[in-house]
Amino acid sequence: MHPHHLPLLVLAVFISITTANIGSVCRTPQGSGTCKAENSCTGGFTITNACPNDPVGIKCCIQSPCKDNSGQCLDKSRNSCAGGNWKTNLCPGGNNVQCCQKPTPPPAQPTNPFIVYLRQLHALAVQYKGDRPANQLVMEWLRHEEYNGAKWKVLIGGVDDDFVEYVKKVGVESMASFKDPEYGLDVKISHLGACMNGVFVKEPAGGTDTNRADVTGWGGDWMTFYGEWRRDSGEEPKGGKYCLDHMCNGVDDTTFKLRDLVEDADCYNVGMRLRANPGLNIADEMEKVLAGGYKTRMKSFVEGRFKDPATAQAIAKNMLLPGNDVVVNAGRIRLVQQEGGLIVKLPLWLSDEDMDDLTKGFADRLFGIVQLEKAASK
Repeated sequence: MHPHHLPLLVLAVFISITTANIGSVCRTPQGSGTCKAENSCTGGFTITNACPNDPVGIKCCIQSPCKDNSGQCLDKSRNSCAGGNWKTNLCPGGNNVQCCQKPTPPPAQPTNPFIVYLRQLHALAVQYKGDRPANQLVMEWLRHEEYNGAKWKVLIGGVDDDFVEYVKKVGVESMASFKDPEYGLDVKISHLGACMNGVFVKEPAGGTDTNRADVTGWGGDWMTFYGEWRRDSGEEPKGGKYCLDHMCNGVDDTTFKLRDLVEDADCYNVGMRLRANPGLNIADEMEKVLAGGYKTRMKSFVEGRFKDPATAQAIAKNMLLPGNDVVVNAGRIRLVQQEGGLIVKLPLWLSDEDMDDLTKGFADRLFGIVQLEKAASK
């Protein structure tokens, strides 16, 4: 080596030993950090003289959570705390270093598979471009496997078979049930869809009258329940007591289960909203029910359809007695005999006293459930 090159070599070695690299670790009483340019220390705060061998403007950049883990320690003079608040005494360093606390967003709720299913069906119904409303097509798909026989076609009309095939070609599989968030029951989707379809296409009767929309939901359940009572009348001759003991009690030994009432309530409430506001989406409305609307579903249904106990008793009576609709009259006899047998005592043969006792039990049970719902929500 040329003797004149020796001083330059010594100088280079000295510089490499005494000067730390930018980006190296720095340790301070306030915590460990990284040596970097002050203006590039974002999301933290800087400590002076912790990187003494680096060029001017290089400081120890520390990124540290607040002492109580409620936020991030930031240099207030160089960072904003948009959407949050500054809190003192939770961070190391000078007065300029403060804790930026921002509200923690609630954890994302898992999407209910039934709502995902409805959204998929509604999107397909819109793409299908049929001559029926998209919400109606969704309801028809929901019921097509179990509630599209000859009797249902006479009662409220058949489903759009072409739409059913359209959905099948896409590869969508039918969903049988979902868990109700209030009672923990498995809601039968086909019954919910059939009942809602009835409410949607057949305008529910007003006053104390009844019609086919009622039969697709609570009315059909009430008819079969009457047949059940007549079948068991040897053990319990009082219809009112039979209602209080068996109707909508959450046990599967009855034809008018609590699950049926849940489906009847939701189909009526959602079906009526969709009738009144055609621009609404069935998936959105059912999501409202499952996200908290279930807490007042019984009140909305019972008071919306039956008004008060006296009106409910009159409606229940009219649902059991012959009217002007021959289809409903024939269906009533079939449903009553289905549970009570061919020689069952039909409702029109009941004495006024027995009819009043039975229908009062119906009204008392419904409004009793509403009271239980109100108490649970307090």
